[in-house]
Amino acid sequence: MPRVSAVSADDAAESRYGDAGRVAAAGLSLSPFRGLRYDPGRVSSLAAVTSPPYDVVDDDGRLRLETGDPHNVVRLILPRPEPTAESGYRRAAALLASWQRSGVLAPDPTPALYVYEQQAPAEDGGLLQRGLIGALAVSGPQAGVVLPHEEVMPRPVADRVGLMRTTKANLEPIRSPTGVTAARPR
Repeated sequence: MPRVSAVSADDAAESRYGDAGRVAAAGLSLSPFRGLRYDPGRVSSLAAVTSPPYDVVDDDGRLRLETGDPHNVVRLILPRPEPTAESGYRRAAALLASWQRSGVLAPDPTPALYVYEQQAPAEDGGLLQRGLIGALAVSGPQAGVVLPHEEVMPRPVADRVGLMRTTKANLEPIRSPTGVTAARPR
């Protein structure tokens, strides 16, 4: 199970991390943000509310996750279209808001960078991945510092962008090839 710990903005100079509210002047700007966390007292277990990435969850896995705990994140990252993707995104946004109102998900009290660690089982090679989750701003492509990925599939990108825009949250961090992770602030 992934472990996430917060590094408060008070633990380091805030200017060191930039301001994700603006486009970075050159390169990347990583800033602390207030992440949402499950309240362990309101869910059966943290393992029961986590999910593999959306693109590796098949229909049977989705059903198993949905029925395993009513607050499993798969209900947010793979909203069932009703009858369109857009209405599924609206349902995910309403569910996210409901979980926040009821205290199932609560924002951290102060902005932070989150250290993320995940280790594969020994039988799968035991690979250890570490990274940071923070509010990330990037410079525009014209700066030539951060270039767009050349092999994206338009349909999944449009799906994830639609979900992020409607929920106003990045529900699944994006991992870069170097293992750095980022999430958009709420």
